[in-house]
Amino acid sequence: MNQSGTPDQRVYPPLMYHLSDFLDPNDGAGIAERLFNGLLVVLIVLVVAMTIAGTVPSVQREYGGAIRAFDYLCAVIFGLEYLARLYVTPLRPGYGSAPADYWRYARSPLPVIDLLVLMSLLVPGSTALASLRGLRLLKLLSLLKLGRYSDSLQLIGRVVAQRAGELLTTVLIVLVLVFIAASLLYQVEANVGTKGFESIPQALWWAVVTLTTTGYGDVYPATTLGKAAAGLIMLFGVGMVALPAGMIASGFADELSRLRQQEQSQAPAAPPYRFCPHCGEQLEGQPASH
Repeated sequence: MNQSGTPDQRVYPPLMYHLSDFLDPNDGAGIAERLFNGLLVVLIVLVVAMTIAGTVPSVQREYGGAIRAFDYLCAVIFGLEYLARLYVTPLRPGYGSAPADYWRYARSPLPVIDLLVLMSLLVPGSTALASLRGLRLLKLLSLLKLGRYSDSLQLIGRVVAQRAGELLTTVLIVLVLVFIAASLLYQVEANVGTKGFESIPQALWWAVVTLTTTGYGDVYPATTLGKAAAGLIMLFGVGMVALPAGMIASGFADELSRLRQQEQSQAPAAPPYRFCPHCGEQLEGQPASH
């Protein structure tokens, strides 16, 4: 399909079709595709973990070179994946082989995230953007399954199972948001020596306390830019952090309403009156009690 919506009759190289099938998560992943997705997950987690650990001065002094080498290795793998996805653009629904189609796909959210992550891996010091790669984990999450131990736990299990996709997505976004907030404030405040922002692990404490609206006040930004960034993070993050609780509460309300309706539909009908409730005379067609 081209940009106008009409079928594109061009015949493309076999490699393009093979890559499209390999990169498409909706066509039933084979062994090779599952291994590739597993590799991406491992690399994503390691990139984020090493980004956090690399802001600790002692770790940076001893392992800084190895961390940078790993960043470049991941940049090569992620870059090849990015180019492969860009290469198969003409086979995507609604796209064609015109340069405008490639440019339109490159401006869509996931490719933009991929490009920003590549920049963060290749340019030293841009640690804040590396956490965005974690958003790609959303499509690889599996549903949470709970066991049966009691009626109460079964109710909790049904609610969590019904909302598992939304909950896992929201929790992962919150975790990524916490890491981004800590990374941003670390980059702004560490340069001026603000207490509590000497490394990303230390800044994570501020991010968690702030986004959960706990607000101990032991760590806070001192610069004007840091305060402005913190204000934006607070406004965006408060609602996002509260979403899981709202989802669970809504799920409990829906499940309890369903159980009440089920009980009402299964309740036996009330027996008919044998005697008139007003005069006590036996009603016609009703047997007298013995």
